[in-house]
Amino acid sequence: MNKEWTMPEGFTEKEAKTEALRCLSCKNPRCETGCPTHMRIKDFIQELKKDNLEGAYDIISSCSDLPYICSIICPHEKQCVGHCVLGIQGKPIHCGNLERYVVENMNKPETKEIKSNKKVAIIGAGPAGISCAKELLKAGCSVEIFEATSYFGGVMTYGIPNYRLDYSRVKRIEEELSSLEAVIHYNQHLKESEIIELKKDFDDVFISIGLTKSKHLGIPNENITGVYDALEYLRAVNLDIKFGEGSRPKLSGTVIVIGAGNVAMDAARCAARDGAKVLVVYRRSRLEAPATKHEIAEAEAEGVIFQFLNAPVEVIGKDKVMGLKVEEMQLGEPDASGRKRPVGTGKYCEISCNSIISAIGQDPEDIYDSKSFKTDYKYLVCDELETNIKGIYAGGDIVLGAKTVVEAMACGRKVAQKILKNE
Repeated sequence: MNKEWTMPEGFTEKEAKTEALRCLSCKNPRCETGCPTHMRIKDFIQELKKDNLEGAYDIISSCSDLPYICSIICPHEKQCVGHCVLGIQGKPIHCGNLERYVVENMNKPETKEIKSNKKVAIIGAGPAGISCAKELLKAGCSVEIFEATSYFGGVMTYGIPNYRLDYSRVKRIEEELSSLEAVIHYNQHLKESEIIELKKDFDDVFISIGLTKSKHLGIPNENITGVYDALEYLRAVNLDIKFGEGSRPKLSGTVIVIGAGNVAMDAARCAARDGAKVLVVYRRSRLEAPATKHEIAEAEAEGVIFQFLNAPVEVIGKDKVMGLKVEEMQLGEPDASGRKRPVGTGKYCEISCNSIISAIGQDPEDIYDSKSFKTDYKYLVCDELETNIKGIYAGGDIVLGAKTVVEAMACGRKVAQKILKNE
């Protein structure tokens, strides 16, 4: 169990070789269909078997712009590993660990091929924007990135704790883009009208601003002292741990985290590392939890307790949190998400606590001052990643909803391909 704020080590050379040799090199590799980037997993493992580290690295780099990120934080058990045929025996190939081993032990500078002289503006320095920028820069485009915050990396920097993803890996991407001559403007919080105005100076614009606000609980007293927004809490933790800036709340006593997704697990484990007793309350069962089994198991190993089939109905307290009232739930028919819908039983109980962290999902920020973009509740509506304004593209969470880093990256690559194609 790792209770430090440092990331666990990856495979050793011996471990990587042993794992690679277990791969069956399937004729139709299911692992690749499970990857949002369709990583050529079989091919790079084949090169690894031949001790051709450079060849393996080249294959990985041809499929992914963030291999030293995604090899660590991807939900592998739902993607490549989860599709491995050896999983039937309970012993799937750990593709992510092999990818991590390759990129940690091989480093080649990115190179440019002058295929285009386009000038492109990218709004947001998160996974989708970074991936798009990298592909365009390698093709010879001039790229300027406009980032609302003071930091590069988006959710990879402010949303993912250092014990899961060391910031040095995000810094490595920033250095790559700098070597490719990207221009990054920080503290540029652009409204819709300002984004549209960029079209006067750029051939194309890509909006990749992500989801920056947490959903509201919609229950009484949710705004009293002691109730924290999970995204803001994680931002404060990360600014402190990674940069020594700001002042993160040191939560103590009993902390209730509402939700069971990726953000909820990160918030719960951060609070536990600060010494709090953490209880995760989730309205569905363990089976329906959005977080992976691995994430839940890691949280439990660090002392986090889970209380499933409980839905929050009221924050208890007048000026400060004293507890949470919950209703016991049972599962009904599947809803639009495909998961069984939680149905109230009419049985209630109160849980005493000192703090509550709300982590029930994210929403887009309202940037639409000129109301020119076609939107659906603040999400941009696109036709094949193109907005209703010619030359302005959008992708990542602002279009797709809350997804993973690798899905945002894949989206950014697709936008870059469309921009390069539409010469």
